[in-house]
Amino acid sequence: MKKPFRFWMTSGVAIMVAAVSGGRSFASEDERLTLTRISRYGVSETVQRIEASAQRHGMHVLACLPQKLNEVTGESRYMLVFESSQGGTPVMMESEGAKPNLLLTVYLKQAAAGGTEVFLPRDVLRDAPEGLSDQLQSDLAGLPAVVDEALSA
Repeated sequence: MKKPFRFWMTSGVAIMVAAVSGGRSFASEDERLTLTRISRYGVSETVQRIEASAQRHGMHVLACLPQKLNEVTGESRYMLVFESSQGGTPVMMESEGAKPNLLLTVYLKQAAAGGTEVFLPRDVLRDAPEGLSDQLQSDLAGLPAVVDEALSA
């Protein structure tokens, strides 16, 4: 765990929109993501399945936000932002002026060969801020299981 510039819990849509736009480049953001699964379902059904699984684990979807990756090709992905079982979603800023990082987020992108690519933040617990509650640590650690459960059926 580390000590970030700033860490807080929010349910505010404005901060989620700020996390989608501006700040650091998508390339540097992509370096922190890991392709976790390839869903055989389209993006909409994958979102629905992950949302249902998250609810079974005590979390709810706060927002599903589109994110344009390439203006020329139109390539995009979606950020599925969850509310922790204790309420709110954890937000971390690494430095002053940095783009907010939504820790409880799954990224989805249409796969070239069909289906949906599902990405999770890499090393989210190792890079998490100091002083997280046990419940929030559990939610973060359980995110891969939420995705696995959603896509295993």
